[in-house]
Amino acid sequence: MKKHHSYITAVAALVLALGGGLFVANLRSAEATAKTAHFARPAQSPVAPKSSAVDLNLFSAMADERVVDAVKNDLATCQAALNAAGVVFKQVANVQEGQCGYQDAIEVKASLTELTPNPGAPEHLPMTCDLAARLHMWERHIVIPAAEKYLGSPVKEIKAFGTFQCRNVADTDKLSEHAYAKAADIASFVLADGREISVLEDFYGKDAKGDFLREVRQRACDLFDVTLGPDYNEAHRNHFHLDVGGDHACR
Repeated sequence: MKKHHSYITAVAALVLALGGGLFVANLRSAEATAKTAHFARPAQSPVAPKSSAVDLNLFSAMADERVVDAVKNDLATCQAALNAAGVVFKQVANVQEGQCGYQDAIEVKASLTELTPNPGAPEHLPMTCDLAARLHMWERHIVIPAAEKYLGSPVKEIKAFGTFQCRNVADTDKLSEHAYAKAADIASFVLADGREISVLEDFYGKDAKGDFLREVRQRACDLFDVTLGPDYNEAHRNHFHLDVGGDHACR
């Protein structure tokens, strides 16, 4: 009888111990679930948007030539893709300045980060929809994860020297892609913790800032037709030139 009682007592103790362990585990699980993610890492496999067959949220879109062709060659498809990705933009009036100008351009008002003019740059940043779509993919799939990886803080702002400017490529008689609002010159990145990572000051740094800048420049080559930076020449020592003009270069 005593043995039977001891057996029951042992079983009861085991059940209580297991139950207590599960209770604690559940509490820990609930606590972990309740925590807000520290970084603004975008979802890699969201639900496909209903308004467009082109989903800029998907990492695989970067390597899909059909996506590039779709946003480049069909304005309605491009704008639907931006809307589906949550990019807020407005249409801007057409501009013609001699051989320079653009049609059906937009200005991005809100995205995952703010795109703002660098001090001294033109106030407005008009660009083709194609350029806006690729900038969004670069921001989402490359810039934000790289900032988390190297710098431990989300990017809240990307500063640009400009997009549209009626001028030639330096030291040539050929019009720049800026003359058609098909290029952006990126000067720096402002983090949520207040740090500013500058192409001019930090690109060659042997630290996390330099690692971040070199990665986002190199991987921009996967998205843009032409990517140029400080390694290219002195004229690009303070910015990344990113364009969708159709030529191809990664330097």
